[in-house]
Amino acid sequence: MGYGVKVEVWGDYALFTRPEMKVERVSYDVITPSAARGIIESIYWRPTIRWVIDKIHVCSPIEFTNVRRNEV
Repeated sequence: MGYGVKVEVWGDYALFTRPEMKVERVSYDVITPSAARGIIESIYWRPTIRWVIDKIHVCSPIEFTNVRRNEV
């Protein structure tokens, strides 16, 4: 039995790293379902609740930026 929860998440910058890009950090266009589940679990975690992400809705246009860093 599921009831449904809606959560609005926002921020200036976000990075959802793509695993196929080994050296450079390249982000997915939108938040991944596992990241959304992690946000919900960080707010309300219970061992008996299993969160399932049904839909991700983008409210604002997505903007990209380049950040250069030296990583070792």
